[in-house]
Amino acid sequence: MCWSTAADLMAGTVVAAVGVVCVARVRRARDLPVAALPLLLGAHQLIEAAVRDAGGGCGPATTAWAVIALPVLPVWVPLG
Repeated sequence: MCWSTAADLMAGTVVAAVGVVCVARVRRARDLPVAALPLLLGAHQLIEAAVRDAGGGCGPATTAWAVIALPVLPVWVPLG
């Protein structure tokens, strides 16, 4: 989102909560990757808030953000 840390935290919390509800309501195992996508995106948004709070640069939060953004999401979405 890149507006502010507070906006990242709020959006991440709401999207992650939606993800928890989606995962809890899954009836078939094959639907789990799609249902977990909001949970993954919410976690990504929360990590972005940590990156913003740390001022960017190189650190564990930045590495986690990059791992989700670059290899995980491009593989996760088509598989879902």
